[in-house]
Amino acid sequence: MPLENAINFANWFVFQDDRLLLTQNPQGRLPSPQQLLQLNKNFLRHFAVGQFNQIDCYCAEIATDIALPHDVIAIPLKKSFEILGHEWFVAATKSYSVINWDKNHRFCGRCGSKTIHKVGVFERICTHCQLVLYPRISPSMIVLIKRDDTILMARSPHFPPGVFGLIAGFVEMGESIEDTVHREVHEEVGIQVKNLQYFGSQSWPFPDALMIGFIADYAMGELKIDNIEIEQAGWYHYTNLPGRPSSKLSIAGRLLDHYIAEQTEPSKRQ
Repeated sequence: MPLENAINFANWFVFQDDRLLLTQNPQGRLPSPQQLLQLNKNFLRHFAVGQFNQIDCYCAEIATDIALPHDVIAIPLKKSFEILGHEWFVAATKSYSVINWDKNHRFCGRCGSKTIHKVGVFERICTHCQLVLYPRISPSMIVLIKRDDTILMARSPHFPPGVFGLIAGFVEMGESIEDTVHREVHEEVGIQVKNLQYFGSQSWPFPDALMIGFIADYAMGELKIDNIEIEQAGWYHYTNLPGRPSSKLSIAGRLLDHYIAEQTEPSKRQ
């Protein structure tokens, strides 16, 4: 679709770095065609990203020093969830992933030559050696470990103050996702787990993870934190958990909500 038509008839997710442009009045909408026309000459890159609610969607990026149109503000993508809701947030994170893929693959990792975008697909091709570069997706696991009526909660040094989460980590070469669960748990807190059950997954483009969630039972061992990835960990009763991640945004929150519901609502127990 020509850019002018796309501006008039498509939804646009426009970013300044990791911030999404939204309107102030009415609050939380994507920029209008009139507002986009004030920005499109400053697009550093733009792509079609598919359809949402049967309407074409595009993404674009502008530089951080570009002045925004009246009534448009830039909101950190993570914070936009409460405004957009789940479905629109998913579309926004896909758009953000496409922008980052294009920025990070301008040059070939094999020979250093420039790459070009192949129109119509998410591929960048090296102009010299023809290496094809696809969007990067990094699989990782996250696991809720239960022991009687307690849950293992852990705190990483990069978490916001007071926030605890679940054990998580990236898949290494040659591993299955189940292997990753066992390795990461033992490396970070020194225990072993059993009875892994798949829970669900979530795209997490900060920058490019696909989170795969599990529930597991404690098997054996004493807690011994690594003081690198984890600085504090402990067993907490499900009625008295420490500061926890947002239940609306992260798969960690969904795992916790699911487990607590199973304990408090007998009809949800398997």
